[in-house]
Amino acid sequence: MADISFPAHITVRRELDADGLPIVTADVDVDGDVAGMKLPAGAPGPQGRKGQPRTTFRKMGAIENAAARPAGLGPDDRGKWWHRLDDNGMDCWDGAAWVHSPQVVGPQGPVAPPNTITAAPTKHEENLTVPAVRLSGSGPSQQMITTAPAGLQGPKGPAGASGTIADALHKATGPTRGSVFAFNRANQMFRPLPPPLGIGPWSWSQEDFAADQEVDTALLTVGTFTVPAQPFAWRPIVQGHVNAGGVPRESKVSHVATTVCLNSTDGAVLAGTRTSAGLYLLLPLLPWYRDGQVAQTLSPASGFAKVPAGQPASLVVSLARTENNGGAIGFRREQTSLVVYAQPI
Repeated sequence: MADISFPAHITVRRELDADGLPIVTADVDVDGDVAGMKLPAGAPGPQGRKGQPRTTFRKMGAIENAAARPAGLGPDDRGKWWHRLDDNGMDCWDGAAWVHSPQVVGPQGPVAPPNTITAAPTKHEENLTVPAVRLSGSGPSQQMITTAPAGLQGPKGPAGASGTIADALHKATGPTRGSVFAFNRANQMFRPLPPPLGIGPWSWSQEDFAADQEVDTALLTVGTFTVPAQPFAWRPIVQGHVNAGGVPRESKVSHVATTVCLNSTDGAVLAGTRTSAGLYLLLPLLPWYRDGQVAQTLSPASGFAKVPAGQPASLVVSLARTENNGGAIGFRREQTSLVVYAQPI
């Protein structure tokens, strides 16, 4: 609270009590105007107790006139009102006195149609722990949805009879060569999953490819490699590097791109590089599934570039001119490599 300064006359008296001890008494006299000053408000007090919820108005019945008002009402009766029949008014008790409002009660309206409440199936779920009832829709047709909370966990039941492993085997996903053993959270069972990177790898590098050469041709095959037959259907995943470029001839520079195709140069494209021109570049071979120049959208169930079970597959690495403007195709096998995985389908 802030300090307050005001003029006053103070009289101090010193007296002795019966035992001879000094007693000091101070009398303060202030002017009448000062004595009438209002003191500033103090700090807010603590929050009071929360009251009981109640409706604003509660109709209690009808009375003939003011003389028929009920007696003995107190603060707890606040909000109760009676219909005054002499002037179609309201006599409302505000907790301390009557409040009258004439001509506020109209004639009775039509009877509403009967309401029908349809109970929806009750939900029983372990994660629902709070009971609830919800009404949806509007009259005369409504639906009541009830949520029953899960009860306390019951005692552990008796152990079941042991079954045979043949009956308990989960056969939805069959095992394949190189599969990993994984736990499926959805069905709470272990199951085999295809190897994350497929079977393999098979790899070839440098001396496994054709010799260094510069050839004035539209297509140059620099390697054909075979992956042996597998006991399952699979799709090749191909990566690597190729050292190639376009060689100028008579002021003409060719643009060269490398592809890896399945079984022939006209087969499904498995991987490729960007186009190079005018100089040798060591470019990465990245998976790029295409049918000619049309890229393919794949999923685990797609059949594109599929190698049937029991059949070997050939991977053909070739360099092609992307523009028919002359010039030669150059290839160097130094640092050229190819890595292949067999992804089961």
